[in-house]
Amino acid sequence: MTNFVVGVTNDDPQTKAPVYKQYHHVQYNGTLAVSATASVSFPPSAEKYRYVVIQNKFTHMEAICVAEVEVFL
Repeated sequence: MTNFVVGVTNDDPQTKAPVYKQYHHVQYNGTLAVSATASVSFPPSAEKYRYVVIQNKFTHMEAICVAEVEVFL
């Protein structure tokens, strides 16, 4: 995976599909090898979010396979 976006939202992705970068997000710039671990951090905020969104801008049909996501408050 390269240059992906991690975002947070309160919109249920089953009823409203997330639109790339149309939510509170941070960009991970770099390449992540298979089985590698990456960390992203959001600036402190008083707002609370329910859903975590991980997206990548693809030039053709691809899928992201994420084995595990940990969220720390």
